[in-house]
Amino acid sequence: MESNDKKESKNNKFNLFTKINIFELKRNNKTNKNKEKKEFKNNQKKNILLNKSLIYIIVTISILVILAAFSIVVYINNLKYKSYIKYEDKMKIYGFDSMYNNKSARTDELVTKAEALKILLSAVFNTSDISNFALNNNEYPDAIWVDYAKSSGITSEDINKENYWNNAKYIDVITYFENSKVKILKEKIADTETKIDDINKYTLAEQTAIKDMIASEIIFLYSNNVNGSERIFKGQLNELVINFVEKYNTITMNREKINVNPEKVPSNARDFPYTLASVDKSVYEKTFNTQYSSEAMLPVQLFRYKKEEYSQIQRFAEEYFNAVLNVNYNTITEDGFKTKLSEYLIYKPNDYAIKRYIENVKTNEIIIEGKAKVQFPVIYSDGISYRVRIRITFDIKNSKTKDNLIYLDYINGLKKTYEENKYDLIIDYYMTNAIDNSNIYMKEVDLYGSILDNKTSKITQEVDKENYFKEGEDANS
Repeated sequence: MESNDKKESKNNKFNLFTKINIFELKRNNKTNKNKEKKEFKNNQKKNILLNKSLIYIIVTISILVILAAFSIVVYINNLKYKSYIKYEDKMKIYGFDSMYNNKSARTDELVTKAEALKILLSAVFNTSDISNFALNNNEYPDAIWVDYAKSSGITSEDINKENYWNNAKYIDVITYFENSKVKILKEKIADTETKIDDINKYTLAEQTAIKDMIASEIIFLYSNNVNGSERIFKGQLNELVINFVEKYNTITMNREKINVNPEKVPSNARDFPYTLASVDKSVYEKTFNTQYSSEAMLPVQLFRYKKEEYSQIQRFAEEYFNAVLNVNYNTITEDGFKTKLSEYLIYKPNDYAIKRYIENVKTNEIIIEGKAKVQFPVIYSDGISYRVRIRITFDIKNSKTKDNLIYLDYINGLKKTYEENKYDLIIDYYMTNAIDNSNIYMKEVDLYGSILDNKTSKITQEVDKENYFKEGEDANS
């Protein structure tokens, strides 16, 4: 039998071994747990990265789909609106863009019925205000225009303060233009047949309007369908307006014909809102006096602001020069001549110049007959004054002298000598705004200096000795 010491030694060794095994086991368990935790965390990280990648892919795909859809919409809209964009600039030049309620002619915007009627009447009468010939009505925005359209037979719709903001349909506006063409402008309907797939969707009156507007080249269809039941966008209305006013000359004075002959188009046509068939292109191609260039405005720029004063400008300019160019020593008097000129001048006439001129007319038995005609639309600003291009023609029927035959020859004190008996001259004469009213008045300025080709005009002006210096000589020497 083993001794107690040996037994105890064995037990101690066993216990130590057991403890060691337990310790190893615990350590292994701890290590395994740490590994598991680490693997779990790694797996979590992998899952998070995977999820993030999936989200990123999904978001990217979504963005690409949205962009693709947006691009398709933009492309479709571009196809839809592209043909109408060109009318936006013309709307601005003619001043019709300001008639839209938001002052914008942007192609893709919608239009209300009341707004469409206002734009139409503005185009027909080339005005922004019809209060001088239409009954006033402020019940709702554009009511005065709607009432006038109703009274003129342009529409019979019940447009009122409860529905004036309803969007107009394309067929509505086509009909408005057709009615205004016939009832206001008294133009004939074009007799033609046009292939339109959806023509049977419209009433007989609407069919007539569609066919006439197409035949008259007021509207252009870009498919075989009118799609008249769709809401009209501004591009379509802009097209109607621009083609209508140019076809029927509603933007010109007395509806004078706009030039459409390519051979008569001046090289600087872009400087004008339009050119007239009755005016030679050489008249348009003459230089503008825009020495104060920072404030100057060409006719194309000034038109939208002053077109409604064109009638008054024409009356003042032509009547003033008709008074200046028609004199007869048998009938002329100082007071009568002065009174006649005073109506058109911004300031009173030059008393000294009138006295000297009347003396010259009486002494030399001067008789002159002439006329003046404004060359539309050559009205511009030189930066200080408005300049109006006028054609003046006059015959010197009788005179004992060739000097200072026109009243305006006395304005700058330098003698003018007329070599011919008949004259046909183009002048850019001066006009200016009044302070107390909207009229644009004549400024009393020397005639010779306003003649555009005065060096070849067969009129000579004496040298101003005070300001004269030889060519090539320093003015300050």
